[in-house]
Amino acid sequence: MNKLHFKQAIASLGPGLLYAAVAVGVSHLVQATRAGADYGLAMALIVIFACLVKYPGLRFGGEYAAATGKNLVVNYRERGLVIFSLFSVSQLFSMVFIIAAVALFSSGLLQVALGFQTGPVMSVFLMLTLVAILLMSGHYKALERVTKTIVIGFTVLTTLCMLLVVDRLDWSWSALAFPAFDAPTVLFIVALVGFMPSPTDASILQSLWTVARAETDGRLATKEESRFDFNVGYLTSCVLAVFFLFLGTAVLFGSGVEMPPDNAGFARRLLEVYTSIIGDWSYSIIAVTALCVMLSTALTVTDGMTRMALAIGAESLPGAYWQTNRPYNIVLIILCLSATTVIWLLLQSFSAFMDMTSVIVFIIGPFLALLNHQAIYSDEIPEEKQPGQLIRIWSLVSIISLFLLMAIYLYYRLFG
Repeated sequence: MNKLHFKQAIASLGPGLLYAAVAVGVSHLVQATRAGADYGLAMALIVIFACLVKYPGLRFGGEYAAATGKNLVVNYRERGLVIFSLFSVSQLFSMVFIIAAVALFSSGLLQVALGFQTGPVMSVFLMLTLVAILLMSGHYKALERVTKTIVIGFTVLTTLCMLLVVDRLDWSWSALAFPAFDAPTVLFIVALVGFMPSPTDASILQSLWTVARAETDGRLATKEESRFDFNVGYLTSCVLAVFFLFLGTAVLFGSGVEMPPDNAGFARRLLEVYTSIIGDWSYSIIAVTALCVMLSTALTVTDGMTRMALAIGAESLPGAYWQTNRPYNIVLIILCLSATTVIWLLLQSFSAFMDMTSVIVFIIGPFLALLNHQAIYSDEIPEEKQPGQLIRIWSLVSIISLFLLMAIYLYYRLFG
């Protein structure tokens, strides 16, 4: 195995950091903070569990693309019309909800950072209009450069805040003890795991970005480059998930303060978590920083989902049309309008909508993890490019664990 030199390793970072930008969004700023605020450190083991069981399925996307030069959508189509059709319908459904969820929270931060107030539908429309304009006028390289800077800066800021509050946390065994295993707790765990540290369909985005970068660079990433790139992004997202849970626990748990039910109110309360640690003088700086983070998440999620929809279209109706910029812009606009419509029709409360979206992606996740396992260990991939036996076992255990958790969720949903 060839080892990466430091400069080569840094240069190889790209899709992995785009993954981190996707991950550090709803799962971290919303779900992890809520977990800490409502349950304290009792949810720490669940966050770690989610990060462990999601790792293989998410990692395989970039590795498959690096080994074959194809994205995972192509692999799903090659495995038959039934699998491809089920995948396509589920993803075209879920991607609208994911874009809507990301835009809903991002628009709340937009209102807080810029000091204006409007309804959730209008604020989501404004956010997605901004995202669409930026994506239609930019390119992959620009997206990658901006994302690197934002992810690194926000990571430093969050780490600093966590270090300032770590002495406030109760590290006793009772604080870490798991809460009562009842229906509300199970439903919250599912909502937490669904987005933590990201939906499993991010593996498909990873494969699409890997192929896009290969087209830009004129070569495919090596197995070592792909693995290093993903591991950096994934480890960053997992560490930040735990940090956000710590922040929610230190500042909000047991305080009697409830998270507001609207997107702007939730965003404002989250910023107050930071300012209560650093000082009121930092409010504007943190608001703009958090907005940039969520804007990068909205950009990468919307770009990735648009690429996925185009890939589904290209496999459904092959032709050169899908390779031009025109269908990208059309699909982008359709997805943004669809996401806005979902908010208009289904939004009852901010937390309820986030939980509903999390459950949707959670239910789809185990099936995608299974498909990705079969893809990376298929005869299509030479054995020397496949992950080792440890990762194979890890993947199988993770898939079984996710299906078992789904069964528990369905039991409590139907009979709890």
